[in-house]
Amino acid sequence: MKQEKLFKHRYFYLQSAGLLPLFLVSLTNNYLTEIHTVKLALFIGLICLCVEIFYRIFYRRFLLMFGVSTLTLIQFASLKLLFYNSLFLISNTVFLGILLFINILIVRGLHRILFHRHSRDYSRKDRMVMANIMHEFMYMSRLLLYVLSFYLAVTIMFNTYSRNMYPDIYVFLNYRLNLILMMLYFVYECIRIILLNKMLSKETWLPIINESLSVIGRVEKHESFRRGNRYLHPHLRVIIMCGNRIYLQPGQIKGSLSGLHLDTPVSEDLRYGETPDKVLKIAMEKYISVENRNSPRRILTSKFKTDIMNRVIMLYVLNVSDESYVINKPRGGKFWTSDQIDAELGKGVFSTCFEQEYEFLKNTILLAWEYTEKEK
Repeated sequence: MKQEKLFKHRYFYLQSAGLLPLFLVSLTNNYLTEIHTVKLALFIGLICLCVEIFYRIFYRRFLLMFGVSTLTLIQFASLKLLFYNSLFLISNTVFLGILLFINILIVRGLHRILFHRHSRDYSRKDRMVMANIMHEFMYMSRLLLYVLSFYLAVTIMFNTYSRNMYPDIYVFLNYRLNLILMMLYFVYECIRIILLNKMLSKETWLPIINESLSVIGRVEKHESFRRGNRYLHPHLRVIIMCGNRIYLQPGQIKGSLSGLHLDTPVSEDLRYGETPDKVLKIAMEKYISVENRNSPRRILTSKFKTDIMNRVIMLYVLNVSDESYVINKPRGGKFWTSDQIDAELGKGVFSTCFEQEYEFLKNTILLAWEYTEKEK
């Protein structure tokens, strides 16, 4: 099976890092005159716009929060320069916060259009990357809207009614608190990503493959189960035979490929990063005695799709010379002859997947075994 290096979340994609241009302007606002702060905001905004365009052209992705910050700085500088006499009474901090709030609302409202319009030519892997970035932006921007709403409400109320009575509080609200909130916002996302990565590292991940068995992504097992047959996963099965008899045992997990029907004991989804050889080795140690000298051989690759799953089946056959070589048999596990299986087909005794495979086995391996027996 081909493996491709997959996208991993990097701190470069932190949405809170996209507020860095705003943080720089807010910081210099403490030391520069208002007009110099406006000119610096325009300069930084234009540089960030060039970075956004460069990234869009060469990497074909958006830096969403970074783009919102860029747009906010350009709007802030342009409006301040054009309407300075009308806006000079509004503090730079409050004006930046209002513009940021409005721009976030606009981008959140247009996020579906932005994603679908610019992802048509992307590969499936790139679309998954963009979807992850968009999901992170939607979560962090919602949190930022809550923080901005509280901060702007408090600051505007204070600036309107109490700025002259409490100058120290005015300085703190307009020149310090915004910087503190942005730093806390960044720290929160870093901690969140660290905890999220730890949680995801404990998940069971299934590789997402295409028709040529190339890995194009991965997904948590419970998420794949929840999405039904949306994702295609590789699945390994081993039919254990002794002559013309096939070993079957009751399935243990409802909703799995075997369900609660009789099926082969070796029926496993390949986990992300696993190879068929590794899965086979583990299965042989679990179900087959060390006295067995034969190895499984691959005989078929087929697709199995239902309403709740979508799998590419890699079917193997293992011939054992003695039935006692099968170990760890649960209650109901036994070898079935061809005649016994034929008598129960279509009655819900066996799993649907096994019944399909049995038709292939009956016309190949079992037919060859009958022919060999007749020749003796």
